[in-house]
Amino acid sequence: MTRFLLALMTLCVAGCGGRAAAPAAGVMAEAPPPLVEPDLEAGSRLVEPRADALVRAMSDRLAQVETLTLEAEEVYDEVPEDSPRQQLASRRRVVLRRPDRLAGDATGDAIHRAFYYDGRTFSALDKAQNVWASGTVPPTIDEALDWVFDRTGTVVPLADFLYADVYSRLMARVQRGVYVGLHDVGGVLCHHLSFEQATIDWQLWIDAGPDPLPRKLVIAYKTEDEVPQYAVTIHKWSLGAKVPDRAFRFDPPEGATRVDVTALAGEGPRTEAAEPQEKK
Repeated sequence: MTRFLLALMTLCVAGCGGRAAAPAAGVMAEAPPPLVEPDLEAGSRLVEPRADALVRAMSDRLAQVETLTLEAEEVYDEVPEDSPRQQLASRRRVVLRRPDRLAGDATGDAIHRAFYYDGRTFSALDKAQNVWASGTVPPTIDEALDWVFDRTGTVVPLADFLYADVYSRLMARVQRGVYVGLHDVGGVLCHHLSFEQATIDWQLWIDAGPDPLPRKLVIAYKTEDEVPQYAVTIHKWSLGAKVPDRAFRFDPPEGATRVDVTALAGEGPRTEAAEPQEKK
């Protein structure tokens, strides 16, 4: 019953700005990961100005919109201990209305789930198991996303692109970044960027047209066994459209069982470029 709930929200970009929980009493804190470039001084990084400017332009554009919807296709690796690597796929849809409305759903090989945030309550539903969890959260999207992470250790799908300051989320822990070139993503010409952090490598494709929106993201978790990868292609954006309140309202399905919100913690596909501040 809990596998979906354990995996429900663990989707983000590549390892940027989430927050890690403090170590339990009596447990030694984990040492920080090594620098990608050992000669870099603390707080320094090697990022090409063009790559940095493109991420900032993307962040500024996303911050300007009050409402957005996106549709995406993702593929991600699962590497079980006792069986070969498996690549799974799913489709996602996210709806946002600033400052305090967010909803999304996903359907795919291993997930059939949805979440809703109405400015007061965050709810998550496992459609396959017909179980749900809910909790009272702070009154802004940024604070609500942080609440989910703090309470469950997981992140809402594509969360880095949903915060008010996308640039800070993505770039806070980058140590090296380059501009790769102009490449095609599903028929859309995009600026292709590549970044390194201590525990992940990630690549980002930004629309080269008048709207610098993210079109594709690939993350490699290079310190994990078998270096699993996550990739998401955002094939549809809608900016500024009116979104009714009912899109963010959760009504439990008939016969659904409620579980504690802490049941949301656990493993699952990750899509966030913002790694936890103390660890990733």
